Amino acid sequence: MRPVSPVFVGRQGETDRLRALARQAVAGHGVAVLVEGEPGIGKTSLLDRVAADCAGLGMRLLTGAAEDLEQQLPFSAIANCLGIGAATTDPELARVSGLLRGEQAFTQSLAAANHDFVITEAILDLFDEWFAQGPVALLLDDAQWADPQSLVVTHRLGRGIDQQPMLLVVATRSAPRAEAVDALERSLVARGGHVVELAPLPPSEVSTLAHDLLHADAGPRLRRLLATAGGNPMYVTELLAELSDEGALAERNGRVELVWNTDELAEGWVPPPLAEVILHRLACLPPGVRDVLQTAAVFGRTVDLTELSQVQGRPVAELAAVAASAVEAGVLTDTGTRLEFRQPLIREALAARVPPSARAALHRRAAQSLDAGGTGVERVAEHVMAGEDVDERTTQWLIGVADTLTARAPELAVELLQRALPTATRRQAGRLRLQLIRALLWRGEPAEAERLARDAVATGDDPACDGELRWLLAQTSYRRGHLRESLDVIQQALARPGLSEPERGRFHGFAAVCLFFLTRFDEARTAARQAVLAGEATGDARCRGIGDFALAMTMAMDGDLAQALAVNDRAIATLTEGVQPDLQVDPHTLRGMCLLELDRPAEAERALAAAIAGNRESGGAYLPMAHTLRARLLFLTGRWDDALVEIEAGADLPDLLGSAVRLRGMADLIAVHRGATVDPPTGPGASYPHHFSRWARALCVESQQGPAAAFELLCPAWEKAHGLEPRRLVYRVCADLARLAVATGDRDRARVLAREVDELVTPQAQPSLTATAQLCHGLADDDPDLLLAAAADYRAAGWPLYEGNAFENAAEVLARRDRPAQARQALDQALERYGALEATADADRAEARLRAVGVRRGVRGPRKRPKHGWEALTATEQRVAALVAAGMSNPEVAAQMFLSRRTVQSHVSSILGKLELNSRVELAVRAAERTAVRAGG
Repeated sequence: MRPVSPVFVGRQGETDRLRALARQAVAGHGVAVLVEGEPGIGKTSLLDRVAADCAGLGMRLLTGAAEDLEQQLPFSAIANCLGIGAATTDPELARVSGLLRGEQAFTQSLAAANHDFVITEAILDLFDEWFAQGPVALLLDDAQWADPQSLVVTHRLGRGIDQQPMLLVVATRSAPRAEAVDALERSLVARGGHVVELAPLPPSEVSTLAHDLLHADAGPRLRRLLATAGGNPMYVTELLAELSDEGALAERNGRVELVWNTDELAEGWVPPPLAEVILHRLACLPPGVRDVLQTAAVFGRTVDLTELSQVQGRPVAELAAVAASAVEAGVLTDTGTRLEFRQPLIREALAARVPPSARAALHRRAAQSLDAGGTGVERVAEHVMAGEDVDERTTQWLIGVADTLTARAPELAVELLQRALPTATRRQAGRLRLQLIRALLWRGEPAEAERLARDAVATGDDPACDGELRWLLAQTSYRRGHLRESLDVIQQALARPGLSEPERGRFHGFAAVCLFFLTRFDEARTAARQAVLAGEATGDARCRGIGDFALAMTMAMDGDLAQALAVNDRAIATLTEGVQPDLQVDPHTLRGMCLLELDRPAEAERALAAAIAGNRESGGAYLPMAHTLRARLLFLTGRWDDALVEIEAGADLPDLLGSAVRLRGMADLIAVHRGATVDPPTGPGASYPHHFSRWARALCVESQQGPAAAFELLCPAWEKAHGLEPRRLVYRVCADLARLAVATGDRDRARVLAREVDELVTPQAQPSLTATAQLCHGLADDDPDLLLAAAADYRAAGWPLYEGNAFENAAEVLARRDRPAQARQALDQALERYGALEATADADRAEARLRAVGVRRGVRGPRKRPKHGWEALTATEQRVAALVAAGMSNPEVAAQMFLSRRTVQSHVSSILGKLELNSRVELAVRAAERTAVRAGG
């Protein structure tokens, strides 16, 4: 008999379907596919066929598999697909590779979630750059073992896949598998993804498979036996190989038939389970080959000959010969870049033959050998974890690598540190406890970190670690939102002797931040100045920078925006190397806020672009806040479609500072101005989470119940403004509040409001604040000149909605004073501003108010922007479309326009929707055609 080798048979329908989807992806309309089935049903073989088709189509091919032993190693599955390993030298992968190694992670990120966000964004940037170069195929096998971070990346790739030239294929066992894999399937299918379920092969294809393996048809007895394999191609293949090895097959009359007699094969005999068939077959391998393969199987699906050489103390050349025999026997396969077990079931069967105690010993030996050989800490940690025991040598190794391991694999770090603590010496325990607290903070478990830190401070077992422990304890309380407890810890630390001056300055700076968010601004100012003084006395830039930042925040709350900007710029200049994550501050976001409040929108936009870029690079907690401020800027300056895109980009981020309620409120506000309705909060004790939400609802109530009800609903937004949302930041509601007060006939309340706004106005006040004071007085005193002056100042500030409001109010007053021509002119000005914003609710209200006093618009209003076609694109979208059509990737467009990649992606989605296109490729073609027509015309 000839030796049996694996072949691919059947699955023509599935192959054709995937081939068509690959061609669709090459044309620019990407798609995701989930391939599901039982072990051995042919998922891997189908992916191999798909890979060959994609390579033939000229796609960039990225293939890999998840490993069950790497489920605690973040991004391991996607790294396998990208080809990122310890020896990665590809410059395209350098940034992602460095991030995966955890380089400087603790100096750049606040926690594992932030670092994961940075890595995810970097990987998506990489894919965006590849998409601009050509079609991409990503094929991930054995996703049932994928780590959560890789599944998140896959989910994110699937979100915008229809715009990109990408085929994403994820193969997974039907069961058992984690809920995260089911969630991935739901998300991909919800966005148009396909599910391909591999059913058992029908009898005809089983016969074809047997013929291809045996090079002859199977006889009747053999066909009956193969039918017991349930149409599982791997089972058929292994069963035939087993029968061939046992000499149970013979060629008779041009067919291959069973030759066992009836004693050997009774009628109705059922073959053993697939795993037993595999084990029995592998037992026939030469002992030397089998022993090496069993060790390799314990270590994972990929066979690393260098690693095996280090562990077994055998030359790589000798092991290469063993691997060649295993490839010839069909146990291993050579992918061209790595050796791996041909089927997970083969590896599982081999590993199962190694007793648990022997497996643990192998892992312990591997950990020691690989550490001595300079292997990455996460790989060594995997072996340490599987080896179960943590001895003195392992504890010393763990103390030395804990920070690196925490950044790279926090789950492993926490479990190993917890395992090492009970048997550590007293001196070791102090250091291990510190590292465990940091690891728990990094993993996002501040409550457990705080409990451990409080216990350690209370016992005082290691005085040398006391200052560091108290710093971490203050951090844990702060991250849980327990600012008062954090402040207590800081004050206790400052009262103890032994702190160095830089440490004292750092604690004062941290205290200033806590005091600021507790709205104890005077105390925050004092603490900030102490931090600045400590920094100046010691030359510690970090103390000086955090002190200046906290000082600038208090100045901004006091309304001294120009001075706040100057002091904050000093902090930016001082903190040239950025801010450590254990003092999460962002002077760039504060700079953008100050410039926004000073009516310097162009500078504010640049500052916020820098803040977004910096936070995105580091996973900073202020990223949603920077998006929120930018959305507010776009709202005020009348770029509402762009504001909605910014809101969408910001709402999809980790939200540590409560920005989501501001973003939702702003989206509601735009919707209401454009004629939509927002519902009030519901449930027991329901309240408005932010004054934006209250404001939007009040405008709805005005049209439904009248101005009196709207005024009463909106009034608390102003009357209760305090703390971090003071009147100097909330005064924008006063334009509507004053109008509603007058509409109810209560000019006295309008006058009180005007005087309260006056209290905010200084000689250096920005045009928008001056305009708001003029508008309130103009409404209270029925003075059209003040209202027209307000319109002029709003124009200087660049606030078109408010300019329209001022013209609307002036038009009504002019009409009542029997100046119809001027009233009509003012109405036209208001409607022009509203029309440009598509603020239909405002336009309808203005026309109704003026009709009531006998005035109608003098000229036809501006033509509304169409919903579809090139004319439907905003100015920003037109620029994005031009750059995308020129072949730029999303990251390149983002850099060119000072936007985030997420914002660009949202713009591209909007552009494709308005142009009724399906992909960026179609956009490039349509843009080229349009340019040619224009040139010819």
